[in-house]
Amino acid sequence: MKQFFSQSLQKQALVAMLVGVLPIVLLTLWYATSISKHQQETLRIYDENQELILEYNYIKADVNGIEKALKNNQLLKSEQLQISIEQKWQTTQNRIEILKLKLAKSDFVAKLQQATLLDPKSADEFAQLVAQLKQLDANFDDTLDNRLANKIEQFKSLQTEFVVGLIVLLPILVIISSFLIFRICRQLNQVETVLSDVGKGQLDQPIKLSGSHELQQLGRRLDWLRLALKRVQQQKETFLRHVTHELKTPLASINEGSSLLNSGLLGEVSDKQGRILTIMQQSVEKLARMIDDLLNYSAASHPDGLQQVTSFNTLEEEINRHLSDTIANKDIAICWHISATNKVPHLPCKLILTQLVSNALNHATSTVDIYIRQNHNTIELNVADDGPGINQEEAHLLFQPFYQSEHNKNKQGSGLGLAIVSECVNQLKGDITWQETDSGANILITFPSQ
Repeated sequence: MKQFFSQSLQKQALVAMLVGVLPIVLLTLWYATSISKHQQETLRIYDENQELILEYNYIKADVNGIEKALKNNQLLKSEQLQISIEQKWQTTQNRIEILKLKLAKSDFVAKLQQATLLDPKSADEFAQLVAQLKQLDANFDDTLDNRLANKIEQFKSLQTEFVVGLIVLLPILVIISSFLIFRICRQLNQVETVLSDVGKGQLDQPIKLSGSHELQQLGRRLDWLRLALKRVQQQKETFLRHVTHELKTPLASINEGSSLLNSGLLGEVSDKQGRILTIMQQSVEKLARMIDDLLNYSAASHPDGLQQVTSFNTLEEEINRHLSDTIANKDIAICWHISATNKVPHLPCKLILTQLVSNALNHATSTVDIYIRQNHNTIELNVADDGPGINQEEAHLLFQPFYQSEHNKNKQGSGLGLAIVSECVNQLKGDITWQETDSGANILITFPSQ
């Protein structure tokens, strides 16, 4: 069986067609051939019946003629006529014997045999034979009808056998077809599962598809694609690590140098120089944030972030600590409302909440509310602020990397915040929706609980 399903799909389909359809084709051919033979046999019997009717009528006419000839010869006393009568009777007897042979084993033959048992000589005896033959007319007709009726019964029996054969073979065909369809669907489901894993970035597991020759070949090509994607991902991660390291080192030096110059320890700094140094420090901080966002964006799309789990209370502490400086510089209250107790993937949930809360702090005027609830098998993260809200015309663009809304362009940011959120939500197999409110932005994220 395994060897059969390892063949090409074309061969499997051909064998399946032969196994499933060939018996029905053979049954149909047998039925058509049998019907043809039955029709020919029925036609033969019908023609033979017509001949027998003529023959029987000839016999009755001959016997009746012999009777009249004997009556006439009683007056004529002709030896020549008597010889002709005897010859005619001999011919009639031969016809009777032929009729008996053609209708052998019938009730009519037995009665005909009894009627012709005595060899009639006189006109009266022939008259008696004529009367007996007339009495056998109905029996003769019944005998011929029975011959046709037997053929009709055989035809009905043939139809019954054909229907029974179809009733037996059709379920077998359905079972075989269903089994083959199930096997093919299961093989195709392998492809769907593999493509889903590759799409999620799960590139460590080798790809090997079982089944037909085409699927095995497809599995080898997909595994080649997996290795190529894995190399690209590793090169991207190596490139990001290298670039961020190479950028952060001189940025740190520039930041320290500008801070040292701005402090006046190396000499008095004029107002114009101070403004330039401040711009330098702000630019360095912006570039550092962009580097961090790039690293977070890369981490958000990596499946390894789903392995470590944590609680939302722990995430609350980490995010408050991470955003403590921002919170201290703004007169904004952050209110956490946590009712979910499930363990959740640490990195994607942390990145989601960090980006959403940080984004809300940049736009809120007084409060930021974070609601974390469990609804059956779903986790709901709801972050709301009382800021200017979201322009519905550009809402669908906010999750694109480096896109910034119109009222955000004057604020420092990389434009990767919501793109990072989108990548993390995809990793969690969740959804993002905008909640309509009278004021401010209200973002709802739902994903399945583990």
